[in-house]
Amino acid sequence: MSATPTATDPVLPQDVPADVRLPDIPAPARGDRPQRRAEHHGGALDLRLDRPSPDTIVLAVRGAVDTSTVRRLRELLWHRLASCTGTVVLDLSAMTFVNTSGLHLLDQCQRRAEEHDISFRVVRDDQGLLLRLLDLADAHVRFLVHADLPGALSSR
Repeated sequence: MSATPTATDPVLPQDVPADVRLPDIPAPARGDRPQRRAEHHGGALDLRLDRPSPDTIVLAVRGAVDTSTVRRLRELLWHRLASCTGTVVLDLSAMTFVNTSGLHLLDQCQRRAEEHDISFRVVRDDQGLLLRLLDLADAHVRFLVHADLPGALSSR
């Protein structure tokens, strides 16, 4: 007794009766195939440094904060956290992805800021990615997280 095929079973050429003709479906041309990035989250990170006042530095991030980009971000932040005399703001409002390497970086930066008596503030992303990660890690109390850049800059 043979099993009855279901709608989810694949139809193989040997399963089709000889009198039924299957339509020819051409493979897409190479130029028609969707482009895939080599890295899952793109690995692209754009950074912009601004100094709105003599004692304040803003580092704006656009893109993914993950294991492939966190080293570059850390290098920039690390130097600012040692040389600034007032406030360092990490603006993540245009961040598109963050994983635990980003959370680890925030923790390192907060500790370094405390060592150098600097105020370290974080502007959350618009998608809620950072807040979800902080919730999962139960880490809300460790960082000064602001809804927007003006709020982070005016906070005392």
